[in-house]
Amino acid sequence: MGEFQRIRPFKILSVVMVTIAVVLTVVSLAGPDWVTASFYEGDVKSWGLWWDCLKVHTSFEMCLSADWLAGCAALVFLSLIADVIGAALGIWGLISKRRMPYIFAGTVCIISCVCMIVSLIIYPVMFTNEVTSNADYNAETSDFEFSWTFGVACGTVFFLMGAAIFFFIRVTEEEDAQPMKSVQDKSYYSVN
Repeated sequence: MGEFQRIRPFKILSVVMVTIAVVLTVVSLAGPDWVTASFYEGDVKSWGLWWDCLKVHTSFEMCLSADWLAGCAALVFLSLIADVIGAALGIWGLISKRRMPYIFAGTVCIISCVCMIVSLIIYPVMFTNEVTSNADYNAETSDFEFSWTFGVACGTVFFLMGAAIFFFIRVTEEEDAQPMKSVQDKSYYSVN
């Protein structure tokens, strides 16, 4: 009989989830559509994390405060760095078959999730406050809504929470781990 090694399906699933979170974080960081604003002249403009001013028409330019916008972008960037570190630690845990990299990966995923949640709270609160408190912006803006890139950032939070939970799950029973034949076992191909 050949050698058997144990694989942990929760750990593989968590590595897949944190890898998906990396991709979603890149999309939310680079995406131009966190907010879509409609103006009374019929223009529709989109805001991302990197634009503080948009020229709506020749006589009107709408500018947001750069400090909270830069803070949101920095938090999402920190979340991206933590996502990449979490994915690397998860892969290291799969290769080394030790529990400690999974604990570190879960902790890093929680830190990344907190950074993303704080950014997702600051951005709509500050944008809404700035548009409604400024009389010029409020007079020009007919409507604004949070767009698809903001939704992608929200989806990232769910993948990060799921990855963190699966990284922390400990399988204590040996029968809960799935057996997998080692590549070194050639008995399947041998002819008797």
